[in-house]
Amino acid sequence: MPIPFKVPPQLPGAYRSRLARPVAIAAISLGAALCAGLAQASQETLDEVSKLLEQGKAAQAAKQAETYLKQNPADVQMRFLQGVIAAEQRQNAQAIKIFTALTREYPNLPEPYNNLAVLYAAEGQERKASEVLEQAIRTNPSYATAHENLGDLYARMASDAYAKALQLDGSRQAIQPKLALITQIFPKQGGAQGKVTVAQNSRDDRAAASKAAEAKAAEAKAVEAKAAEAKAAEAKAAEFKAAEVKAAEAKAAQAKAAETKAAEAKLAEAKAAEAKQQAQAKAKADEEAKQQAQAKAKAEEEAKKQAQAKAKAEEEARQAAAKAAAPAAVAAAPATPAAAAVAQATDHDKKPADTAAKSAAADEVEAAVKAWATAWATQDINRYLDAYSDKFAPADGSSLAKWKEVRRQRIVGRTPIVVTYRDLKVSVDGDKASAQFRQYYASGALKTTTRKTLRMQREKGQWRITHEGTGG
Repeated sequence: MPIPFKVPPQLPGAYRSRLARPVAIAAISLGAALCAGLAQASQETLDEVSKLLEQGKAAQAAKQAETYLKQNPADVQMRFLQGVIAAEQRQNAQAIKIFTALTREYPNLPEPYNNLAVLYAAEGQERKASEVLEQAIRTNPSYATAHENLGDLYARMASDAYAKALQLDGSRQAIQPKLALITQIFPKQGGAQGKVTVAQNSRDDRAAASKAAEAKAAEAKAVEAKAAEAKAAEAKAAEFKAAEVKAAEAKAAQAKAAETKAAEAKLAEAKAAEAKQQAQAKAKADEEAKQQAQAKAKAEEEAKKQAQAKAKAEEEARQAAAKAAAPAAVAAAPATPAAAAVAQATDHDKKPADTAAKSAAADEVEAAVKAWATAWATQDINRYLDAYSDKFAPADGSSLAKWKEVRRQRIVGRTPIVVTYRDLKVSVDGDKASAQFRQYYASGALKTTTRKTLRMQREKGQWRITHEGTGG
């Protein structure tokens, strides 16, 4: 808290004023305007410097303050105290420089303005001092020291004005009582000893002085009341603002909670929908797999029946051919009994051998067709492509390599494939053969049935496809 402090008598134009300075030993404070974020001097160091100043050891206090500020140049408390020390040491210019810098860097602190005004007034710059004091009051309307100093300054200026008027026109009788009244309120210092001379010309003058003092006390009391009202209003406004902030925070928290709850509900709904879709897709895939498995089993059963029927038909055809050959052999009259016997023996041995060879080749072709269809259905692409000859000519006119790449893309990684066939007819002519059948193909939603013809050629003991056609 600031305390009254008279400007040292060596300052020109000295008068009764108050220089704000920290209280020794106690905690430092520059008033209510000091923000909590400003740097605070070390309490121990500040107490030591203040104590040295109170003991009249201004030089030692100045040196210690300067040493501290070299390490802590932004410490506003110690800088303020350094300005007070400079004023004590009659270094007015240095003190003015320090307090001016503080008013520029911390415009919300009234104390530097007050001390700067006292120094200006001491140098006879009353008008400048009054402007600075008015700025201190605008910064903090409840700062009583600035109000009191401003009143003293106005009284001093009035005294100077009345004295000047009396010098210019001594015949004006009304000036003398006014000057006496001002002198009583604001006694001038005279002589080297600084003694006060008070003009007491009459009882009326004393009464007027008393009345002026009472008016000044009333004014000070009004200022204090106004400051208290301002402080109460400020506290009420702060309380209202805090309530508003609290209400806003509560409202924001509710809105955020509602938003979070809505987001959670939306996420749960999305997850449920996704789970439902996945379950439906799985059920559909399972049903399709089941249908494909049934179709495959049915196709295999049909293929088995076809193979049995074919074997039976071939056996019946062979037996019928054997029966038909016997009468023809008897009807043919040989030239001689010996020649007939030889011819009959030759024909009898040759026909079964040819028939057996063709039947074995047909079985091999049928087995090759079955292996080709199985590799296709199981998506065994290597075995599937191996069923084709290097001489295979694709129906679309593309190269064999390009055709194989297209087939690889269409077979590998697709949904399960079903390939079956029926009504297989095999024709063998030496190392060449053809296989005609009705093909059934199913994969996903695609299901087709078509007539297909495979032309094949025996290559290194294996029947391979050289042509593949549909229709006909």
